[in-house]
Amino acid sequence: MKKIIILVMALGMVFDQIAFSADNTSRPIAIEKPSLDNTNWTVSVKPSSGKGKAETDMISFIEGKMISKNMKNAGFNDAEVNVKVDESGVLIWETMQADGKGGFAFWRGSVENGKMKGRFTKEDKRGAILNFSFASE
Repeated sequence: MKKIIILVMALGMVFDQIAFSADNTSRPIAIEKPSLDNTNWTVSVKPSSGKGKAETDMISFIEGKMISKNMKNAGFNDAEVNVKVDESGVLIWETMQADGKGGFAFWRGSVENGKMKGRFTKEDKRGAILNFSFASE
């Protein structure tokens, strides 16, 4: 009789483990892709050289694209944006814009605690390079 009770208890523990495991694995895990879609950021843009004055720009993220108002006015395209979260939880985004005349702009920004900051490099068709930093106000 003692062996039967021990066997029933052991089987009960096994069934509890199976039920618990099945309960945990049967729920789908939602993996959310980081996004900046439908956000607008007013940023101050400064030449990294320290020469020249700061300008205000509006950076918008719409349907997976980054749009800089100032760069759009200068003929640059709306650019597909790559967004990820680094190991410390900071949202990082990167993109490249072209002006259709041989000019490019390479952007990298981050969002932490509701503030955006980053850098971008403009290269004209002759290869002249200008570096900038930007930060939300």
